Amino acid sequence: MSQKGYTKDELYLLKLHSMALTQGNPHAEIDRYVVGRAAGYNDKSVDSLVRLLLQANFLKKGEGNALYFTAHGLSLIEQL
Repeated sequence: MSQKGYTKDELYLLKLHSMALTQGNPHAEIDRYVVGRAAGYNDKSVDSLVRLLLQANFLKKGEGNALYFTAHGLSLIEQL
C-alpha cells in the first residue's frame, strides 16, 4: 500500500486499523501512543490527531489511553 497522498490523520487511522485486524477484531481497543509510535509520530502529535479524530466521531475512547473505531470510522477506512 502506497502512503503517498494520505494525510497524517488518515495514516494514523490506517495504522490503527491494521493493528486492530492483527488482533482479529476491527473494534479492538489499542493504546493511542503505541499506534502513534508505529506510525512515526511523537506523543504530542498523537494527542492533537486523536483529539480531532474523536471530535469527528471516527474513534471512541476506551480504557486508559486506548481507542477503538466507531462505525463511522470503519466506513472511512473502507473508502481509503
